[in-house]
Amino acid sequence: MHIKSNIGATLAIAMLAGILAGCGNGKAKDTGELVYITDFKAEDFVDLGEYKGVEIEVAAPAVSDDDMMLYIKNAFADYAEPVDGRSVEMGDITNIDYEGKMDGVAFAGGTAKGAELIIGSGSFIPGFEEGVVGMEIGQTKDIKLAFPDPYKNNPDLSGKEVVFTVTLNGISAPSVTDELVKGLALTDIGTVGEYEKYVYDNLMAQAQADFEERRMDAALAAVEEGSSLKTPPQGMVNRMKENLTNTLTSYAQMYGMGLQQYIAYAYDSEVEDYEAFLLEQAALTAQRYILLAAVADKEGILVTDEELEAEFAEMAERYGYESADAYKEEIDVDAHREFQLVQKAREFLGENAVVKSPDAQ
Repeated sequence: MHIKSNIGATLAIAMLAGILAGCGNGKAKDTGELVYITDFKAEDFVDLGEYKGVEIEVAAPAVSDDDMMLYIKNAFADYAEPVDGRSVEMGDITNIDYEGKMDGVAFAGGTAKGAELIIGSGSFIPGFEEGVVGMEIGQTKDIKLAFPDPYKNNPDLSGKEVVFTVTLNGISAPSVTDELVKGLALTDIGTVGEYEKYVYDNLMAQAQADFEERRMDAALAAVEEGSSLKTPPQGMVNRMKENLTNTLTSYAQMYGMGLQQYIAYAYDSEVEDYEAFLLEQAALTAQRYILLAAVADKEGILVTDEELEAEFAEMAERYGYESADAYKEEIDVDAHREFQLVQKAREFLGENAVVKSPDAQ
């Protein structure tokens, strides 16, 4: 998991969803505390603006030739062999020498010889691999770039303009044949052409899913901008903070980091007071939940007991529980119902938004 900076609606919701199946029942002992959206009227904590037909810009789902090439070459990377007579393409395994300079002076960690780089892997800073595409074996080229800002691997290089002098030593790539495709043992797929269609369909399905997420995010952001969000109930914020802390702590342990170190890594920023930072993120998440709950109230969006029970039965089978009831004993049922409700409201906003392409004139 890698969390991008400026936590968005999708992250806030998805992160909390990730801990719902795995925490004990978190319902507050003090029943007077406002902890869940069912404990109060959402409209008391948000002045909802226009939420249907909001205009948003989201690029349409698409699969490029480069996407296809990278996927297929990665799938058969074990069969890569040296190639010549052509320039570097997406997905190629290249052998390069490079030297990075800032203001004409080589900087630490910016030089290597005989380095292996898969083009399209995202191993180097943005623009580097794209700069290698089209190079011929034996060619040397200067690639002018700027480091990301912030750049967590070396904060001293954040945002700095540099020049990489790159020499291409060799190219390797697989030659995909019907025989290799048959070796994958995919149903009804035995030729390169059939495999390419299979790859395209899978990539397009992922692109469509990504589009739906971006559409919902953009719609929620637009509605949020046109609404007035009030201070959320502290009980709800506290619960969100506990969930967020538990989730990040789990990932920090997975990566062998402390919580503060992982937060700096995950959010691409140094956080001096991580408790205050988590509280701020929790409050933002609570506000978005309340906004979505207000939309659900307006539109009569509900989560039925039948829907929840069907999902609990599915999750129990997936995770090896004896029954849906056994699964429910391990989760916060109220939080799960709440999450499903805001997800439905998110989907409603996305479906009712007016989508325009960023390229439209």
